[in-house]
Amino acid sequence: MRKCFLLMAALLLSAVSLSAQLTPYEYGHRWYFAFQGGPVYFNSDYSNTLPNSRLLELFSIDAAVALGYNLTDAHELRFSGSYGLRTGVCEDFYRDDYYDDGEDVPIYTYRFHSTRLSADYVLNMNALAEYNIAFSTKLYAGLGAALTYDFTEPEHPEVWVSDPNLTAAIRVGYILEYDFKDGFGLYFDNGLAFFPDRYNGREVIGFPADMEIHAHLGLIYHFPLNKKHRR
Repeated sequence: MRKCFLLMAALLLSAVSLSAQLTPYEYGHRWYFAFQGGPVYFNSDYSNTLPNSRLLELFSIDAAVALGYNLTDAHELRFSGSYGLRTGVCEDFYRDDYYDDGEDVPIYTYRFHSTRLSADYVLNMNALAEYNIAFSTKLYAGLGAALTYDFTEPEHPEVWVSDPNLTAAIRVGYILEYDFKDGFGLYFDNGLAFFPDRYNGREVIGFPADMEIHAHLGLIYHFPLNKKHRR
């Protein structure tokens, strides 16, 4: 009887070990490539003054690509680049002198291009708990740089914008990812980014930062594990 129990225990340990080796959702020491895109909301000087009928002007569509490396199952480094158009907003500088309270103040908009590069640290919460399944929740934070250029001039005699502008960027967000066993996966990336006020081409007015919120859908591919890291 004792030998039977020992044999069953050995078989169970072997099965658990084999299962751990064969699970497709452990990504330590693996590279991945991702493509994502979707809407971005841009908030800068006087964005909140736009009437509700014009709020859609503050939304644009971005596209981004990323190359990442899993240091372990739970810890990743991700390098990404993205591009999109933005809409800035400005009001009449002399609104307090020429317009009464409650009177509509003319609002002027302008467009510009934005290209961004960033490096993120990504934490896989599932892998941190050693719960490697198809669905995972990830948190990230990163630093980067942004270039804004090709500004259209606001139709306003007292407003000017600088062009181009190179600024720093700080961003945070989360990712909800579902992976298939063949290495491909789908994910939702929801993030928030802050830039110095000159990102929108204008001098500091009020809060000294511009902000973006993105909600992207993406496709990811995890490359096979390098031979030297295989168990």
